[in-house]
Formats: sequence, C-alpha cells, structure tokens
Amino acid sequence: MTKPSGRAREVLLDLLLAALVLTSVVLTVRVWYPEPLFGDSDTTEPSLQQQPVPIVREMPEIFRPERIVVARADGGRAELHAGSPTYSTSWHRIRKALTGLDVRGGATLIDQVPRGDAGAPSLELFLPTALQVGQWADLLQWQAPFLRNGSMLVDRVIVTLGERPAVYLSGPLGFELYLADLPEDQRAALVAHVERLDPTLFGPYRELVLDGLQVTAAPGLMVPDVKAWPAAEVTVLMPDLWEEEARYFPDLSVVRQIDEQDARSLTDGRRLLRITGAGVLQYRTAEGSAPAASPELEQALEAAGQWVGSRGGWPQDVVLHRYERDAGVGRLAFEVHTGGRYPVQSLPGAMQVHVSAAARVVYFERTPTVANVMFEEALLPLVPPEDALAHALPAAPLLSSEPVRAMYLTYLLRPPAGAGEPWTAEPTWVIQAGSTEVYVNAVAREFPLPPKVLH
Repeated sequence: MTKPSGRAREVLLDLLLAALVLTSVVLTVRVWYPEPLFGDSDTTEPSLQQQPVPIVREMPEIFRPERIVVARADGGRAELHAGSPTYSTSWHRIRKALTGLDVRGGATLIDQVPRGDAGAPSLELFLPTALQVGQWADLLQWQAPFLRNGSMLVDRVIVTLGERPAVYLSGPLGFELYLADLPEDQRAALVAHVERLDPTLFGPYRELVLDGLQVTAAPGLMVPDVKAWPAAEVTVLMPDLWEEEARYFPDLSVVRQIDEQDARSLTDGRRLLRITGAGVLQYRTAEGSAPAASPELEQALEAAGQWVGSRGGWPQDVVLHRYERDAGVGRLAFEVHTGGRYPVQSLPGAMQVHVSAAARVVYFERTPTVANVMFEEALLPLVPPEDALAHALPAAPLLSSEPVRAMYLTYLLRPPAGAGEPWTAEPTWVIQAGSTEVYVNAVAREFPLPPKVLH
C-alpha cells in the first residue's frame, strides 16, 4: 500500500482540522442556545412527545400556577399547563402585570368575582398552594403598607380584562376578594397576548349538568368537553443506590447495606438511605428531639433549597403543594406538574422535605424523575365528568356539602402496580371542593377504579 505524498498528507490534516473546528462551533452553539424544553419557542404545542425535564441546582419557581385558564372575548377557553412554551410565555407576562401592584386599601371582601365583561377576555391562575394574602403580597412585591384581610388563605387569582380591568382573589373556604385595579398598559399587553395565542389551544368546554346529583358547582365553573384522550407511555429515571450513596453519607467506610424484599438500604448508624423497587428514594437522619417551634415557611424553604441542591438538585417541574408545621418539624410537600399539549401531574407528596426546628433536613423523599411521556395513536374512551362526580361521592361525601370549585382533566402519574412493572400515566378527573381533592380515573372501563381522596 503506497503512502500518501507530503502534499496529500497536508490536505488531509487541513480537512481534519476544519472538521474539528466546525464540530466545536456546533457544540458551542448548542450549549449556549439549546432547543426549547418542550418544542419550538412559539405558541405551537407538541402533541406527541415530551422531552426530559432537567435537574437544576437552584430551587425552581415553586409558587408558579399549576395551570392558567384563558377565556377569550368570543367565549373560547384554553388551559395552559406548566411545562409548555406557551405557559412559560404567558406566566412571564402575567407575573409582570401582577408584580408591584398598588393594593393599598385593597383585598376587600366581595360577594362574587365578576367574570369579566361580555366580549372581554379574562385569566384565572390556579396556584399550587393556599397562602395568606400577606404572603402572596411579599412574593409578588405588592405595594401594601396596610393590607386588609392579609391573613386569609388564597389559592386563585382572577384577572378581568374588560372596561374596568381588575385583579381578584379566591380562597378554599369560599370567600372572594377584590385586590386592585389593573393598570391600562398591563391590560393592553395581556389582551394582545391572548389574541396572539395559537387558536388550536382553545377547545370545547361546557357547564356541568348536575340534575339528580347531590352536588353544586361554583359560579362560572366549566369542564372540558372531550370524549377520548390518547394512551400514554411513561419513562422515568430510576435512582442508582451507589451513585446516591456519595451524596448522603460523609464517610463511606462505615456504610453498610441492608437488603429488603422490595427495597435496598444503606446506613451508617445515623442516616438511612432507602430505594424501593418502584424507584422511590427515601432518606432520614436521627436528630435529638427538643421542644422547639417548627420553622416558618421561609426558613424551611431556605434549608430545603440548599440541602436538595447539593444532593442531586431539583426537578424543574415541581411546585409546592402544602406546608404543614407539627411537633417541631416543618413538612414541605411538592407535586410534579409538567406537560405540553396534554398535562401530566403527580399526586401531592411526589417530593417531600421535612425540616427540623434547627433548620436541618431530617427526612427526604422523591419519586423517579419523569424523563419522557409518549402519547400513542390509540385513544382511550373517557367517562363524563358527571359520572366521575357520582363515582366520587361515596368516597368523598364532602362533595354534597361543599361546591365544586374546579374540575379538570390530567394524566396522573401512577407507581408500578407490581414488581418489575413500569410507571404509568392515565387520564384522570381532578375534583376540588374546599381544601379537598378527589382523583377519579377517567378511563371508561367495566369496573371503575376507586377514587383517591386527599384532604
């Protein structure tokens, strides 16, 4: 075989060098300008596949709305869910409009929120957790040296965009509040944004037909009018015991393994790290008990943010669902809310962080991170919302005394039914009445699955 001449060798080296330079440029562009997480950066939603959700070191925006309901001037309705590009753009604009509001003299009790003028759009934000009006005022930097009703719990924000644009609040106990007028420039910006939304986002909605049911609905409640949704296939990232070991134990030389029937654990005598067969990671540590007040929400979040960030990071798709204080410990419970064209969520507690009075994390739990959800061509027939309510009543008699505040469809993540089986996600009706949530599997089948009730 003849060797290439000196000239040919130089040409070959030049070509290799050019290829390396081009590859470097392409990789640099991909690093600094990555593709959007769930598709293009316009308002078109993906319909078949979601992309992996990244893990971030800093705590994500855990108080962002679980969903945003957009009502157009012509009556069309759309639900925007965390994880989609349109949701991100819309929430950025709405948050800008709500930040720094002058609410001096606001937060006054009213009989009912006006749902906007005829022929005018409106927005409704379904917040992930109920906080006091004063806490939302701090988070959104409202100008409120004196805020009436600042201790009332609020989990909804309604923005009307008619002739008199205004911001209203609603709470799980049924009361409603007027907060403030919306500045004209912000009203115009939001109206223009609503008008530019992709028309395909708006689907059919209707009122509930409650004749014969011992159930009442809050004024203005609308539910999606759909007969079928596609089947879904879920891929999750299972934790690796040995990879996690280095994150939770300072001295690996004293760590020993404990094997269980459907779990594996590691311990050094003070700390226990456990991973179940379903991929649920659980960590707890011993801490001397002393009579002390549990931490305030802000203290618990600060401790949890640093601790989780240094042990693998935060899934970007979690929101805070509840904070409870009990016996010197503050318990943070998070939900997963993600999706594109179709929403995907977990039950509350998919991630839990317990913080002691000494601002130390004493318990941590998280389910596997959702890596991908594929929507198949096969369609699943759905039960009507009225049938879901009738099925839920025996398990949740509260529905006969408290009006239904919200009812929506989502894909609910479910752990494996048995050893070796995968995680799944099936269409589910979520019913909210007061502070109670009822999850009813929405797939029409001969023997309906029992509902899940959470208070």
